[in-house]
Amino acid sequence: MFVLPLKESVFLKPLRVGHARELFELVDGSRSTLQPWLPWIGQMQEIEDAEMFIANTVRLYADHDAVTAGLWEGERLTGVIGFHEINWRSLSTQIGYWLGSDFEGRGLMTLAARAFVDHAFVELGLHRMEIRCATHNSRSRGVPERLGFLLEGVLRQAERLDDGYVDHAVYGLLAEEWSAKRPLL
Repeated sequence: MFVLPLKESVFLKPLRVGHARELFELVDGSRSTLQPWLPWIGQMQEIEDAEMFIANTVRLYADHDAVTAGLWEGERLTGVIGFHEINWRSLSTQIGYWLGSDFEGRGLMTLAARAFVDHAFVELGLHRMEIRCATHNSRSRGVPERLGFLLEGVLRQAERLDDGYVDHAVYGLLAEEWSAKRPLL
């Protein structure tokens, strides 16, 4: 398992079942800001749900199918970021992320995403990455835009959320593009 330091006292590390209480409390404390964007929030109602989520991420990591990490500031879990369904044949993946509401607006998720993108291209040898987010979720869209991802298009009514269907902005980045931008970020 890995630990990726980002800056003083801020780092990424895999979630363990022992982190279930922190994960549940972060979700529960941020429920009102996360619920509009993440359909699974309503399914995490108790610590056991967080334990099952973490156990699944551990299994997917062991099978080399996905990578999920907690974003930590000191001893506090601030958010989660992950590669969903790594496609080893095409060397591609999609990044998903969320941040607790108390930690928004400080650049933490951009820092985490930058490290994850770098890890994917440099360490894992991936060729392509995608980030998809609701078109009206400006905070989430800011992450790929700050990292130099290209807006490749919009998927109409791509996801059903509590208030109905939302369009997704699809951002993409290739390994060679990251290599060219990396020193500038």
